[in-house]
Amino acid sequence: MNLQRIADYLDTKIYYMLLFTVAVIPLHQEFTACCVAVTFLAALLTAAVKGRRQPCVLQKWQQGALYLLLAIGWLSLHFSRDRFISSWNYVYVAGQYGALLFVLLRYGWLRPQVFGGAEQKQAYAAGWRGCWQRFCALPRPLQLIGAFLAVSVVVSSVGIAQKILGIAGDGVWSDPAQFPDLKVRVYSTLVNPNILAGYLVLVIAYAAAFFQAAKGSRRWRLAFLFTGVLASVCLLYTYSRGNWLACAAVLLAFCVLFCRKAFVPVLAGGAAVLALGGQTVLHRLSSISSGEDTSAALRLAYLKSTKWIIEKFPWGVGWYGYRFVYPEYNYYLADTSVIMYHCHNIFLNVLAELGWHGLFAFLLVWWGVFLRTGWRLAFRGRGLWLRAMGRGYVLATVGIAVGGLTDHVYFNTQMGLLFWLLGGLTMLCWKLNAYERQD
Repeated sequence: MNLQRIADYLDTKIYYMLLFTVAVIPLHQEFTACCVAVTFLAALLTAAVKGRRQPCVLQKWQQGALYLLLAIGWLSLHFSRDRFISSWNYVYVAGQYGALLFVLLRYGWLRPQVFGGAEQKQAYAAGWRGCWQRFCALPRPLQLIGAFLAVSVVVSSVGIAQKILGIAGDGVWSDPAQFPDLKVRVYSTLVNPNILAGYLVLVIAYAAAFFQAAKGSRRWRLAFLFTGVLASVCLLYTYSRGNWLACAAVLLAFCVLFCRKAFVPVLAGGAAVLALGGQTVLHRLSSISSGEDTSAALRLAYLKSTKWIIEKFPWGVGWYGYRFVYPEYNYYLADTSVIMYHCHNIFLNVLAELGWHGLFAFLLVWWGVFLRTGWRLAFRGRGLWLRAMGRGYVLATVGIAVGGLTDHVYFNTQMGLLFWLLGGLTMLCWKLNAYERQD
């Protein structure tokens, strides 16, 4: 078969493959990995045959920061106690992150279009066909974040259904002696309640940002409000205290930075959620400072052990190498057969595995590239939707940072894919900012 014809055909389908991949990320980890691989191979074949047809989204120094982080991760494999397993994990996990970014930056901003337009609205058909036409007329980053938020409704609904039906799952995620009334912690389509909670914090961040941006449409404001409230209720039933605090920090940042008149509604909503959760939620919150909860004590033990590991290995213990070193510094757990994959702190975990230079490179990409661009977009975006994308990323960063102090949910591949997806979308939006008309 003619490779040119295949490449031409794939070139028209890859974006929709990417859109589908984004939608399934929170639904199933292995299926997502297959979608990422197939989409990346199609994009790679198309790139090899057709070459590059658009300028780079990232500046040279931003590309350099990403390559530096990848190189440090690869070189860190030398320090792992089990190089084979660490290398396999690096290829599987970092490979997915790189593949997703490659496809996203290549296909996520083509054909920049003005948001809306009277001539387009007159040409729309009725019914589902008209809805699809309206969706396709949106800028591609807006379509991708729309898929992210739409699927979150499904994820939140499944979690709430688990609470109503009393589905506890196979894992043990609470201390029955400390919390005898806590029988069910929902996890929905994700691995455990804490990972689900980290995901929901991202949803709430973007739902709040777009709720504010949709000033001219009551229907869309209600849709974003519904999405955010549904995610908040599901977050309540995860009983993830660290992510409760992360959500509170996100909403506080939203009020302080972007919408001060939202203080009263946010406080009222928080009070309603506390009332919905009842005594169990209050008991769960009070346990943070009581010192009696084994989960909190275990996290403090992780941090102390990780401090010793960092002092002993300033160059890091290698990508995915924490699990192999931790048993030597485990003074808390009696059962040494339990594998500790990470230290429940995103910053210390990166530092322990990749060293000080790895933490610097990671923060350079996260804060120096993604967050800096999101901040500029939040205040200098030419369109409401562009400012909403920037503000959503700023709020999401607050949630990741605060939640990351007590847990490292981005160790999970699905959450890691979302981390790089949202960062890449922020860069795409800054690129599209030059094409958008000023409000």
